[in-house]
Amino acid sequence: MKKSQRMKTVNSLAERNEREQADKFAKSQQKCEIQQKKLAELKQYYQEYMDSSRKMSGEFLDISRLQETRAFMTKLSGAIAQQRDIVRNLEVTMNTDRKHWMDSRRQAMSMQKLTERYVDQEMRQAEAAEQRSADDLSSQRFVWSMRQNNAMA
Repeated sequence: MKKSQRMKTVNSLAERNEREQADKFAKSQQKCEIQQKKLAELKQYYQEYMDSSRKMSGEFLDISRLQETRAFMTKLSGAIAQQRDIVRNLEVTMNTDRKHWMDSRRQAMSMQKLTERYVDQEMRQAEAAEQRSADDLSSQRFVWSMRQNNAMA
């Protein structure tokens, strides 16, 4: 079996691995984007809540209402910090998945190039063998024609 034929299996495995890594990267990228949106929404909600509580501070507020507002803002700040950690972890995972995908892509491309080199090499060998065969045939014709000419003379 020719090297190029044997490389087909290697190429298909490398390409499948690249597709799997690309899918994994796409999923982690999507998860990260979703969590980034949630973080942005939490920050926006925090800002809106803080703005509305400032507007109310000009009005008469009882202590219990003020304490409830502060407690809620503290919980919201904690949720924002927690969401930042989630986003940070997902970004690390996404970057790792991207690196794995790029590595598998490079490997698949190098296997493809190697296969192409094997095909080129096999074609050159086939052409050289064909040329030798044609040269041998031409040489045999020449010898045959010389024998024919000597036999007639």
